[in-house]
Amino acid sequence: MLKTTRSHRQFQDFLKEQLQIHYLKRGFLEPVLLQQKALASVWCSDLSKITEFVAHRYSQSVGSIARDPADMFRSLLLMELLHERSIDTWVHSMRSTPIFAVLSGFLPDDVPGVGTFYDFIKRLWMSSSTHLANKVRRPRRKPKKGKKKGEKSPLKKPGVIKRLVDRYLEHPPDFHSRPQDLFQKIFKECFVVPSAKHGILGDISALTIAGDGSSVRTGASHYGKLICSCRENGVFKCRCPRKFSDPDSSWGWDSYREEYYFGRTLYAFTAADSPYDLPVYLHFFKANRHDSLAFVYSFFDFIQSNPDCKVAQCLLDSAHDAYAIYNLLHRYDIAAFIDLNTRNEGNCSHQDEILFSKEGIPICPANHIMAYNGFCKDR
Repeated sequence: MLKTTRSHRQFQDFLKEQLQIHYLKRGFLEPVLLQQKALASVWCSDLSKITEFVAHRYSQSVGSIARDPADMFRSLLLMELLHERSIDTWVHSMRSTPIFAVLSGFLPDDVPGVGTFYDFIKRLWMSSSTHLANKVRRPRRKPKKGKKKGEKSPLKKPGVIKRLVDRYLEHPPDFHSRPQDLFQKIFKECFVVPSAKHGILGDISALTIAGDGSSVRTGASHYGKLICSCRENGVFKCRCPRKFSDPDSSWGWDSYREEYYFGRTLYAFTAADSPYDLPVYLHFFKANRHDSLAFVYSFFDFIQSNPDCKVAQCLLDSAHDAYAIYNLLHRYDIAAFIDLNTRNEGNCSHQDEILFSKEGIPICPANHIMAYNGFCKDR
């Protein structure tokens, strides 16, 4: 059961009071200075709205008084800022080092237990299942080597981008009831919207965004756990289903590091006009999901969840060099700056629709927007 939460101003007063009691009045200034970056982060981040967002995940009448969701989320955020990966270790650190508890919003002698943090994380994830995929599946082989330096992965199914774009343009998707919706709402309302109000994202009425995917490696094993009896029968190379601790992970190609990795792809839109390159949209995909497909899904999700933002320009790398994406951006009156994919040189299926200048640079026919190495021609 939730109690009345405190405002961000009340948290700041609590923070000043507790730092005075435990450190400043005793002359212990050095521990506070060492955590000045974390202190500035929690001081400026107003997380008081989180209680309103997650209230429906708590009982309104029965049960013991729950911890303030804003404090719980702030503690997890602080844990990430300090590069701590274990909740058990983090709870021990807060109990042994008062400043970590104070920065989270807890009294040093009243730190939540490990189970309380895991229970809070379950409330943020709006699904009864921890993972989207089944934990038991057949192992997937690591792709064979052969990618060239800096080369993007090719699409496995030619034409899939056009089919997806056509379907979404004809029937715009309605994104709702997804397990990660609470995370997306918190990210937007507590971080993106305040940044826009402070003017550090640029002009949101003519926003310039840059989209790209980044490799995120998982700590889980890609081998999985054997649940069959093949080894007992002398068979050591079986393809029987195995149990995976992170079944949502898959093999993907990291063109920047020129290696295959096991994990996920984090697709992000960043405010390119901002000097801080702040993210305005984040979404995890399977590592084997091509960036162009992730872009189409993310684009419709972004414009649907941010109706107040008007995207004017979009910057993308060569993995997005597909005619369907040019057409999609043109339909929304967005200027496209897309690096050409060298894999497609001399293989244009729309030559009858593309005009070329005297210098050989493709320009846009019938008001289409084509980009060539960062230079856009509108016609």
